[in-house]
Amino acid sequence: MTSIRLSLVSHTNVGKTTLARTLLGRDIGEVRDAPHVTEFAEMHPLLQSPAGDVLELWDTPGFGDTVRLVRRLQQDGSAIGWFLSEVWDRWRDRPFWATQQALRHVRETSDVVLYLVNAAESPEAAGYVGPEMALLAWIGKPVVVLLNQLGAPQAPELEAAEVERWRSRLAGQAPVRAVLPMDAFARCWVQEGVLLGAIAA
Repeated sequence: MTSIRLSLVSHTNVGKTTLARTLLGRDIGEVRDAPHVTEFAEMHPLLQSPAGDVLELWDTPGFGDTVRLVRRLQQDGSAIGWFLSEVWDRWRDRPFWATQQALRHVRETSDVVLYLVNAAESPEAAGYVGPEMALLAWIGKPVVVLLNQLGAPQAPELEAAEVERWRSRLAGQAPVRAVLPMDAFARCWVQEGVLLGAIAA
């Protein structure tokens, strides 16, 4: 039996758990308009073969202060880094500590990272994307970027132009393998089929 692990990551309050619900076709986790609702990485079977092979979907805590998070994770392996993460952060800032734990888990166990961005804002206005690309580079796994909140259905050429704006913004980012539309608020088998094809590749 084989398990393939997909980890869903993003800035906090972008819609990871809502997207996980859409992909799974059932309610999981807690959804509300607040940061750090998801506290720990949670696994849900997305697909399972008759032989017992599983495509796992992991929902993770959102990134908060990304710049501070990058600095802290880059201290991994040092005594001061261990103290700050495992003692200081755990006591002083539990959501920040939980996010570090989840990202270490993603780095150690994931096969593909699904990175969700809020496409309701322009790629140029999404200032958090640069530091989060540094986090994804630290994780070191292939990344599929999912564009959430593209809005009401548009003409295909308009949606393609929006996707291309994000592709251009993310061009040259080493871990990014694909940029795809994926609305967390609507179940679309076409988008899901494209996503599964990208994961297989």
